[in-house]
Amino acid sequence: MKILIALIVLSITQAAFAAQSEITQLRICFSRWWPYNFTEAGEVKGMQVDILKSAFKNTDVALTFTELPFKRCKDYVKLGKYDFILDIDESDNLNMINYSLSSWQLAFAVAQNQQLKSIKDTQNLQEFRVILAQEYDYPDDVYEKLTQLNADIVRRSYYEASDEDAKALFSILKTSHVEALLVDRYWAKQIVSRFKLPVYVFDEPLHIEPQYIGYNAQHSADKALLLEKQLHALSTQQLSQIRNRYR
Repeated sequence: MKILIALIVLSITQAAFAAQSEITQLRICFSRWWPYNFTEAGEVKGMQVDILKSAFKNTDVALTFTELPFKRCKDYVKLGKYDFILDIDESDNLNMINYSLSSWQLAFAVAQNQQLKSIKDTQNLQEFRVILAQEYDYPDDVYEKLTQLNADIVRRSYYEASDEDAKALFSILKTSHVEALLVDRYWAKQIVSRFKLPVYVFDEPLHIEPQYIGYNAQHSADKALLLEKQLHALSTQQLSQIRNRYR
């Protein structure tokens, strides 16, 4: 019986490796998110893009990257039009590669003239209206923390295909009756600093959520095994060199 089980496991393993050896292309879509993945002058760049390219540098597998609105990208992966989507978590209802390349550090962005510097400061407001992105499914923990702050939630599109779109998003704090945007801290600080916007981004995150590469096992199980194997083969030195380019 043990010999039979061993033969079955060996057969499955050989079949998996055979399927992986036939893979020639990985189709990856993503939603613009500096510094992890973005398009600049027609070229796809970013920390995650570089890590993925490095993982397949000495292979015959070609990687293609396409920038799309988040919901469309996720829907296309579910349909099998793309193999992978970058930056998802458990709330997105997809299979996930067991390897995190980034983390979503959600923090409040407020108008500078409000003199708000921390989450504690928001507890003294009579009204605390917060805008969340309508494209994303937030973890339950985020809603629980907003409820504890007595926040009124408004949903609005955060999709930005350019820097102008990003600046327009932050202008909401000046033109709308809201106190804060809930945004990714690293991305927001970069936009605010680059364009000298009258916005303050809290150093204290409301919530941190590791992000993963998502896929539909029905369409891309073999590719997922290959991708996970290649990522785990990267050395700490390789990863550090890539990450240092964006710090």
